[in-house]
Parts: sequence; C-alpha cells; structure tokens
Amino acid sequence: MEDYESSISGDENYGESESESSEGENSEEEAKPYQFEPVAPQPIVENNVLDQQNDDVQRRQGNTDWCRCQCRLCPVMDSEEESVCCREIDRVNAKIEEFNLLTPQAPIDCITIHPGFQTVCLDRYVLETAYLQYRQEHGGVLHSENERMRYVGYRQLARWCWGFLGKEIRVVLPACSKRVIRDNHPSDSGDYTGHH
Repeated sequence: MEDYESSISGDENYGESESESSEGENSEEEAKPYQFEPVAPQPIVENNVLDQQNDDVQRRQGNTDWCRCQCRLCPVMDSEEESVCCREIDRVNAKIEEFNLLTPQAPIDCITIHPGFQTVCLDRYVLETAYLQYRQEHGGVLHSENERMRYVGYRQLARWCWGFLGKEIRVVLPACSKRVIRDNHPSDSGDYTGHH
C-alpha cells in the first residue's frame, strides 16, 4: 500500500512547472491583483459649462442674469461654479428636450417643472426608499430627516440625468433644482454646506 501511495504522489512538486516551484520568481502568466477589474470611466465633462471664460464665471456672482430657463427659481448661489442653469447642463437639458418631444402640446422650460423631477427628486416615498438603498451600500446615517432628504434628492437628480457616475466623480447640479430640493427639505440652521 505504501508503494501505491508513493507512486501516485510521485514528486512532491507534481503538477508545478519549474518556474512555479522556484521561490521568488513570478510567472508572467500568473493572475495579478486587479488584472480583470474594469477600467474606471473617464469623468464626465460638460463642454458648454466648463469651456466658459473666467470673466463669464465672475459675472455670475451676486445675480441670476445667467438663468436661461426663465423659471425665476434660480437663486443667487454661494459660488460662481454653482451658478448654473438647468438649460446650460447638457445632461439635464436633454431631459427637458426629451419631455418636450414627447409632449409638444405642453413644453417645459425648466427641469424643476418636469414630472420626472417631481417624482424622482421630491417624492418623499421615493427618497426614503433611495436612502435605505444608500445606507445599505454605504452605511452612515445623516442626522436630520431634511438633511437626508436633501442629500438623497441631489443624488437622485444626478442618477436620473447622468446614470452611474462612479466613486468620487462629482457634477454641478442646476441652481434651480438645488433651490427646489432645499425649499422642500429646509435646513433648520439655514446652512447648506456642500450638498446637504
């Protein structure tokens, strides 16, 4: 029986090539960490917003002359970079134009009037469900209910217009949409730092 086992096991390096059995050497055919992971997508660049000159950006501070949708909902924002109308952002404007093609008898001029915006970004039950999904994936609990609803409302708008962005890829949201989300879920302190 002992002869049978030794004949089956044979050499203790049975099945290994010479390069695999020698320590310190790596075969080029070995799987490497992250070798088969997908490559991260390139950040989305909105040409018509990012290509504007600095003087145009500075003219946006302290006024709403930059608002193209005539909704009168675009507020004066804290920074020039945030002073962007929904009609200036390609992905958001595409949602408006898509709706207008489907309903030419009742065109809209602002994303905040879009029925999808009302449902996706403002509906309490949709936001509660989206927050539960977010919490399951990312953990953490935002402190107040309004803070949670604002945060998820912003995320929902980004998901609706841009799809999946990827980790730490940020986009500028239209000023009018931020205002409507904030008006629906106001901060107790009146402070809206970041997207909270």
